[in-house]
Amino acid sequence: MMVTTSDGTRLHVMEQGPRDAEPVLWLQGLNAPAAAWAVQLAHFGQTRRSVAPDARGVGKSDAPPGPYTTALLADDAAAVLDALQIESAHVVGTSLGGATAQELALRHPRRVRSLALLASFAAQAPRSAALLSAWRTLYEGADREAWELQAYAWLFTDNFWRSEANVRAALRFAATQPRQSVQGFQGQVDAALSHDTRARLPGLAVPTAVIHGREDQLAPFAGGEELARLIPGAELIALPDVGHAVNLEGQRAVHAALRSLWKRSLL
Repeated sequence: MMVTTSDGTRLHVMEQGPRDAEPVLWLQGLNAPAAAWAVQLAHFGQTRRSVAPDARGVGKSDAPPGPYTTALLADDAAAVLDALQIESAHVVGTSLGGATAQELALRHPRRVRSLALLASFAAQAPRSAALLSAWRTLYEGADREAWELQAYAWLFTDNFWRSEANVRAALRFAATQPRQSVQGFQGQVDAALSHDTRARLPGLAVPTAVIHGREDQLAPFAGGEELARLIPGAELIALPDVGHAVNLEGQRAVHAALRSLWKRSLL
């Protein structure tokens, strides 16, 4: 389905699961469409009302001129909840989606039942910011397969890369998705670079789990530690031998952590 925001941007939204079940809003990261949640949607789709939008600038959603901010992306997420008449949802965000989830909880606290932040950050670490700035410049002229290969080199650990089947599956998935426009990619990078919730996170009052791979090269583990330290009562779940694509490389641990968080949020 398509949802139109207040500024006329059309967002493509995937939805599956019983409409009377507890809703979960799944927010993906930079350069990733909602379909990148396929493992989680399959796992939870029968027991949860799973809502996964393509963020502004990626997938089948519109890519209006930037720059974007995570506050804007959070308001987009709230518009999705409004359109589906969902008063509040468990919110799961990975990477840039986790930054958006933070803004959603800060700007629209009554819409968030619980908050799961995967491989995310309160603000960009210097090395990560330098990499994103370089990506912003290089993306326009990059060959698609070469781009995907180098991106996956940042997303996954050496263990993932030792399996040719893993790499083939990742590249097959990328080939099935529309290539992100330059305008959309740069807008999303701008949102990641400008994100900074460090001063406001101590004001959050929502059950929170911070789930982070110790081998994350794109959003360093120290950023997950910072999130857990800043958000009152947040639980830090550190996954050894897992990189940035924590929902894929650490999927069993992630699923268990989400079930525990959702149960805790009902107490």
